[in-house]
Formats: sequence, C-alpha cells, structure tokens
Amino acid sequence: MIHVWDHFDHTNDVEWWRRQGWPLLKGVANFHLERLIEDLYFNDSTLVTAPCNSPEQRPITFGMFHRKLGLFNAVEKGFLAAGDDDWEFLEAVRAKRQEMDMGLRIGRWGQLQEWKVDMDDPADTHRHMSHLIGLYPGYAIASYSPSLQGGLIVDRAFMNYTKEQVLRAAEISLIHRGNGTGPDANAGWEKIWRAAAWAQLQRETEFYTELTYAIEKNFAANLFSLYDDYGTIIFQIDANLGYPAAVLNALLQAPDVARMDIPLEVTLLPALPLNWPSGSIEGARIRGGITLDLTWEDGKPKTAKFTVDNNVAGRVRDINVIYTGNVVGRFRSNPGIVRSIVF
Repeated sequence: MIHVWDHFDHTNDVEWWRRQGWPLLKGVANFHLERLIEDLYFNDSTLVTAPCNSPEQRPITFGMFHRKLGLFNAVEKGFLAAGDDDWEFLEAVRAKRQEMDMGLRIGRWGQLQEWKVDMDDPADTHRHMSHLIGLYPGYAIASYSPSLQGGLIVDRAFMNYTKEQVLRAAEISLIHRGNGTGPDANAGWEKIWRAAAWAQLQRETEFYTELTYAIEKNFAANLFSLYDDYGTIIFQIDANLGYPAAVLNALLQAPDVARMDIPLEVTLLPALPLNWPSGSIEGARIRGGITLDLTWEDGKPKTAKFTVDNNVAGRVRDINVIYTGNVVGRFRSNPGIVRSIVF
C-alpha cells in the first residue's frame, strides 16, 4: 500500500486521496494492526507479524519491519490531508509502531537480512528482492536514520548501524541477487528493478549496464516487455512501466522520509551515465506537490527550477537540493513559490 501514499504525495491529488487513496491505506493499516503479535522467539518485547512470507523464502513470522513501518508512517503523514477525524485510529497506529522492531539487520555474510533471523542464502538469485524495497522504491534504507531506526539487539549485542553500513549491506544483497536471469525466471522487470536500485546507490555504470541488459534480453521489437519462465514467453507490462521510473531515478532522487519535519533531500543527477552527457527533463514530479525542470550539459547540471503547487494540503516541508553530495540549495515548500538554481 505504500504506492498509494506515493501516488498522492507526487500527484498532490487531494480529491483522489480522500475518495480512494486514504480509505485503501486506512483499511490495510487496520488489517495489519490485527496481525501484530509479541515476539516470543527473541523475547525482546517487540511485535512481529504472523504469518509473514515472501516469494524468495518459506513462510516465517520474522519479516523485516521496514515495510510495515512505511505503511504506518504514511498513515501519520497523510492523516490531515485525508480530512479524517478518527484520532483513535491514528493513536493506535502510533502506539503499535512504537512497539515494533525498528531496525534493519546485517547478516553473517554482510548482507541486509530479509528476516529478523539470519537465514539468507548468498547463492539465492531469485528475481524478487523484497528486503530491498526500502532501497527502491521505498525509503527505509535510502533514507536510513540511526536515530530513528538504530539501536537494537542482535545476538545479545547492542547495535546501532550507520547509514553507510546499511547501504553497503544493501549493495552486497543486490550483488548476490545477480543480474536478473536466475533459474526461477527471466523477467524484464527484475532487471529494471535492479537498475533502479543501482541508481539509488549512485552507481551509474551498474545502472546503465542493467538497464540496457533488460532491453537486450526482455524487450520485443515493438518494445513490449517479455517474461520468460523457460517454457512460455508472454507479454508482461511491468518492465514497460518500471523503465521510465528507473531512468528518472538516475536523473532525480527524492526518497521519502519518516516524518514531515525531516527535510526532504532532492538529489540531482545521482547516477547520470556517460552516455547521457547532456539533456533535460520538464515537469518531473517530486513528492509534496513540487515540479522540477532540469537541464544538464557535459555531465553537470546547468539549471534547476522548482515550482510548488498552490495547495500542498498541509505538507509544507524543508527541501535540501543535493548535487555530488553537497547542498546546492535550500527552500521551504510554501504553496506557489518558485525557486531556481543556476550552476
């Protein structure tokens, strides 16, 4: 359901949010409130879900909770814009979130664990990467905060990972998942997802290699994306829809954050490949009701123009504009303002 919040946060369609998006999100959150149970295996006073499974692994109770935390965070961030007055529901979400396992864990071979127990197989090249949703398209890895997500017990030892450690563990997991042609299937979307994940890690070479590999292996002459289970080849639209998202993630990144009072970091040209030295994008949407027009030449940004919608439904926030790891601009997303940066 995180994509429901993302749709609203990017489009700023308040009418849709109140009519369709919020009821969906609220219903799923209520469902998950009923699935949380006390962890009696680790006995650490946290809540887990039962059951919890992924396509890669057998059903197990100890799924990593950054997916649930993203759901509950979206409830809090979208509550006022929804016009809801069910404060009892909001407080229930906040209370349960405080009891959940907040941390991401690094496993025995340096990987980001998919589960609270260290059971990942380094030889697993399955097409799905459920534990890397927080890298892309989510934010629990991409916007990892030690103060919000760190401080947990691992094998009876207190751990508080740095963001660099978590990103490195995600990279190790991504490497071990292979290039998207494992024995389970040969799908276009798995390569596109890997391309977007490499872009999120600001690895332009790996991004471009995976992106073009998908075109070579999984796109027909009419550009329909193909899914091959090593028996039947069919059209599957996922890669067609994911391709532009992966491309945009190499040119512009603004991963979500846990709370509205945390500045949103907008990174320009984070994984620009050498093959695209000059270009432009117009009308790119950034979460919070912001539009970006961007031009670049010789591999460097030339101009960036940010335009905030006239009504952001109470989602005014601080924006930090980043290029090559440095802050090149700051502004507050007050309704209707325009901010331009010339490099």
